[in-house]
Amino acid sequence: MARDCGHHHSAHGLSATKLSLSIVITFAFTLIEILVGLHAKSLALVSDGIHNFTDGFALILSWYGIRAALKPASPRNTFGQQRVSILIALFNSLTLLLSSGYIIYEAITRLITPEPIQSLPIIMVASLAVVVNLLVAYWLHRGSHHDINIRSAYVHMIGDALFSIGVIVAGVIIYKTGWLPADPIIAILIGIYIVRSSWGILREATHILLEGAPKGLDVDVMIAALRTIQGVQDIHDLHVWTISDGMHALSCHLRVEEGYAAQTKRVVREVKELLAHEFAVTHSTIETECDECANTSLYCSLERGHTHTHAH
Repeated sequence: MARDCGHHHSAHGLSATKLSLSIVITFAFTLIEILVGLHAKSLALVSDGIHNFTDGFALILSWYGIRAALKPASPRNTFGQQRVSILIALFNSLTLLLSSGYIIYEAITRLITPEPIQSLPIIMVASLAVVVNLLVAYWLHRGSHHDINIRSAYVHMIGDALFSIGVIVAGVIIYKTGWLPADPIIAILIGIYIVRSSWGILREATHILLEGAPKGLDVDVMIAALRTIQGVQDIHDLHVWTISDGMHALSCHLRVEEGYAAQTKRVVREVKELLAHEFAVTHSTIETECDECANTSLYCSLERGHTHTHAH
């Protein structure tokens, strides 16, 4: 099987030291933000603090996901622990949805029964929050392009930065006009934005866990390209899936034309090279045959106790 063992994308531009420092900074600032928010009676600031707490937890999980992905394969985990990062991304997106739902609920309650708010402490703390969140997001940005786990933590931090900007806007409006609904309205708007952002990560993580085809891969185009290779007569029992971000796998049965039976190794090599170079499928297992298989369906429906054998 063609295998590329260098797929540790989550480490791109992201050191363990920076991630650890991000965790410490986030939790320290969360405590400050919640205490000031309670004192100033600002729902937006307290909500931002609660969301910051989930950010800190998300960063801890992301740190663990990076460590787990580096563990080698074993008899118990033959792919290693690459899927841990996907599970963490799924969990992080769910916490984003839940925390956003809580923020929206509390904001609606505050709209019905407004409470007086001290705007100046809100503006000062929220301004500092913007700096902290953008700093951590900057550290996570590069790794977020290659790892859904880091991307979920990155969305947490960007969401919080936007939330903090919204808190500043609400604080300024209240300071200038005394209009109290500005605080919960800002909270609702940013809560909706976070729901929208986290929903995409949730869908992507779920798709990977359900063994869906790699994101952005046109399977029909890939199959058509494989059938153009000289010596390939038919492809069936095809499965293509994502193990983890940037690590795609494929298995299939490849029927070689009778006149090319002696060149089977060359045919398989060309198939693997095409998969890797043109479609980023670097983990492929290909079973070859010269006689017609009992099941020639392109996509095989798996069943418990199912066996798929044929003469070579």
